Amino acid sequence: MDELVRSIQKQIRIKRVACWAGIILCGLCALIGIVAQEWLLALITVGATILCIYSLMLMRGMTKFSVEYQPGKRFRYYRRTVQQKLRYITWVQCLLGVFIVLNFTVLSGGLIPFVAAIFGILTLQFSIKKRIKNHQEPDAADLAEFVRLGIISPHEQTIGVYKDFVHLTHTFRGNQIMIVTNKRLISVFIEEQGRALKTEMLLSSINKVRAIETGFQGKGLLLSVSNRDHNELHIHMIGQSIYFSPEQFVGSFLQALDAAFKSAPYLLEETFPTYQQLKISLHPSEQGALRKPTTA
Repeated sequence: MDELVRSIQKQIRIKRVACWAGIILCGLCALIGIVAQEWLLALITVGATILCIYSLMLMRGMTKFSVEYQPGKRFRYYRRTVQQKLRYITWVQCLLGVFIVLNFTVLSGGLIPFVAAIFGILTLQFSIKKRIKNHQEPDAADLAEFVRLGIISPHEQTIGVYKDFVHLTHTFRGNQIMIVTNKRLISVFIEEQGRALKTEMLLSSINKVRAIETGFQGKGLLLSVSNRDHNELHIHMIGQSIYFSPEQFVGSFLQALDAAFKSAPYLLEETFPTYQQLKISLHPSEQGALRKPTTA
């Protein structure tokens, strides 16, 4: 996971350099268009400059934890409702459609930008939109199974679940379960022979959060959190399932985190450790921890 995080951070740095290059180049073209009174060129390049600046702002803080988390602040897209997310994506698709028209009418662009824009529209429509609409909330059977395996406590309220498989009996190495309750953020990474590594972090101890889109056309999502003891938890959601949406899970996590921040000052005693890692078994005959946990 550490190698994945470093790789994604490197990609973000490259994109930031590309955005700065785009700002400089498009800004110069805009000035040339204004001086030469080529108003269409000036308008298009000013728009491109604004888009580069907006992209740069979106990537701010992605390469490292730099800002203390404040309840209700930042992450506007993930805080939106399902319908608001779908409308936002529709607007992005419309902008890509406008780019396609300009590509052939004004910019005299080639086939590659056209294909990239078309693929972006299709990915948004049939992958990201579809999984947001079809996202499944945790049902009673899943929650009972998680309690039986010791992943969550029967006294916790489950806020959101993300997993990249259908049923626990059909899992492979690398499959993951992510759960956010009213108390904890929990990651379960499945290893060989039904064994799994469970990592949990107390919500009220989290002070930094970062969300980075990953993969081709941003279909995946890396959620990273850090607590006041400098423990870090990185959760990579590939986003291949049409029934579990990384976007919706992050929204549930932010909702639970905000609630934990509001109630934390009034809690006299926490029943869970601030940070913990332990081995668990997904086999019915081997319940509970397989070794002593690592806590902080």
